[in-house]
Amino acid sequence: MTKTWKERVLNAASKENTITRQVLRRRLRIPATEMDNVYFNDTIGRTARHLYADGYLKRTERGSYKITPRGKKALAGF
Repeated sequence: MTKTWKERVLNAASKENTITRQVLRRRLRIPATEMDNVYFNDTIGRTARHLYADGYLKRTERGSYKITPRGKKALAGF
């Protein structure tokens, strides 16, 4: 079964203190040669912004997020 981007981003956020574009690229093993920044922002960046809007991530600064207790609880369900 394939994990969704939501599951992958939450999993990366649970393993790191804060997540940024560089951390997500490293954690999800997506090199810049495979996915350019525009496509990365449109897929994974949008997923992170939606998780922030739903309360699963907390924004620490622009482009940097941290997982919330609600996000940890949602991750346990996957």
